[in-house]
Amino acid sequence: MRPVVLLDGGLGQEIYRRAANVSSALWSVAVMHEQPDVVTAVHSDFIRAGAKTLSLNTYAATPSRLLQHGQLEQLATIHQHAFELLGQAVKATGACVDIAGCLPPLAGSYQGQPARSFEDLRDEYSVLVKQQAVADVLLIETMTNTLEACAACAAASELGKPFSVAFRLEADGKLRSGETLAEAVAAVSPYSPTAVMLNCCDPELISAAMPELVKLHPCVGGYANAFKSVEAMARGGLVDALEAREDISPQAYVAHVRQWLADGATVIGGCCEITPEHVRHIVETLADDYEFIRFSQWPEPNS
Repeated sequence: MRPVVLLDGGLGQEIYRRAANVSSALWSVAVMHEQPDVVTAVHSDFIRAGAKTLSLNTYAATPSRLLQHGQLEQLATIHQHAFELLGQAVKATGACVDIAGCLPPLAGSYQGQPARSFEDLRDEYSVLVKQQAVADVLLIETMTNTLEACAACAAASELGKPFSVAFRLEADGKLRSGETLAEAVAAVSPYSPTAVMLNCCDPELISAAMPELVKLHPCVGGYANAFKSVEAMARGGLVDALEAREDISPQAYVAHVRQWLADGATVIGGCCEITPEHVRHIVETLADDYEFIRFSQWPEPNS
């Protein structure tokens, strides 16, 4: 059977959806403080669904965002707590999975080109990499411009572990910065990421772009969201303002995933609003044709 890396789904959104009475610009990190059992339960459900690579709940815990909300001194504590809660889920399930560190956009999702230097961005990502150094792999996610993506790649590559970089596409098939997919892949290729992916955009956009992406990098993949629109959050709103698409059922999502795999994708998973049930349906539907593996099991480039 053909090996395929299987990530988890929309961790932060699933945590936030299950939590009671939490409304915060730091969303799932706030839940981790107030309702840690919810975080462990979500990790456990994704593992039991069949995910082989599980992300830390640290997407909102960048130095920039913590500083903005007066919590920068909590950086190390938050990351340690995230490792502990995911570790509890791994222990409870007895599963053999990868723990993936998370390198997100530093100031917030769905923004354009940051008004910062490459060196400044790289240094902040290096702080995150240091906090996540014991992770098995690193996932650079939801990149909207090549400046930030390259800075994250530079920091991640210093760790010497497998890492991927995932770009978000807009409706026109380009990054929010206006850069094309080909330009984005060319920019990060010198850092030799294990995989280049597309994430946190409509599954239809990933399906349209996957044939091009497979020609641009040896290992590619996708993990879509199921939001109606992200514009409210892009304008600075809270995650509360986001609405899920009712038409992206587990069955509908698997149809897209099946197409990505047919086009040559080798890493799949889900982003916001893609639940453990979606991941379970991927496994149940495709297990006869694919062997689902951990990210660290995929051969390194040029190996």
